[in-house]
Amino acid sequence: MRRKRTVKPTRHRTVGIAMFFVVSAIAAIALAAAEWRESVTGVVLDVRGVSITSKAVIADAVALNDSSSLTTIDLLEVKRRILANPYIRDVDLMRDPPRTLVVNVTERKPIAMLINVQAADWLVDEDGYVLPAVHAPEVYDVPVITGAGDLRVLKPGVRIVSKKVQKALQVLRTARGMGGGIFHQFSEVHVAPKRDLVLYTIEAGVPVILGPVVHIENKLRAFNTFWENVAMKYDPAALEYVDLRWSNQVVTRWRGTTDAPAQAEQSDTLAVRDTLFIKE
Repeated sequence: MRRKRTVKPTRHRTVGIAMFFVVSAIAAIALAAAEWRESVTGVVLDVRGVSITSKAVIADAVALNDSSSLTTIDLLEVKRRILANPYIRDVDLMRDPPRTLVVNVTERKPIAMLINVQAADWLVDEDGYVLPAVHAPEVYDVPVITGAGDLRVLKPGVRIVSKKVQKALQVLRTARGMGGGIFHQFSEVHVAPKRDLVLYTIEAGVPVILGPVVHIENKLRAFNTFWENVAMKYDPAALEYVDLRWSNQVVTRWRGTTDAPAQAEQSDTLAVRDTLFIKE
């Protein structure tokens, strides 16, 4: 009589069976966790980055209720509603299970102050949105914009569409983006009608005629080089004006012949090529 042979399971087969049960268990736990997360209601808001806008305003825009579930929130729709607020430049939303929605707000920041328009002064951001005065210890170190004249009725949240004001903001936006302290070299931008845009330096209040708002970065870079290498080595208060309207030139006028750098010194001191000095 022949005896049956007993086939013992191999080690690999045993490991495979064990892995099957482990994976199945993990899948079952994940499914249960997903079902549990969907059933959790009562979303909590974690609002960050607000100073102009209140957390209550953000909560109104998110529009949650007691039955809201974190997994069913339409983040794109919520973002659209939040960005409808004129004081908010951008917002990032993130789910933090089981019940927290993180709202990271980027508010608009002042880049200038519009002076004496409708008998008031107005903080504006780089896109021209009028911002409310913030009653806080923070003081904004920004230049003023003058000469804007009559504009449409202004109030916080309104965007200024005046072309001359927008050009001034474009210059300031470029200056700030260049870094190196160029933005903080100017205290004022004057935008009088039918005249060239004029910037005034913080040091000595020297008028800087910008001319057409083109090639702004090149003009500001040329001015900065002149200012650091020539004006600040002499007496900036002796400058009558600086003219940037000429291609590849910084044209200056000094108040007296003794105030301007000597021609021989110009080539050694100045780093801007083709610079013209006008003496009177």
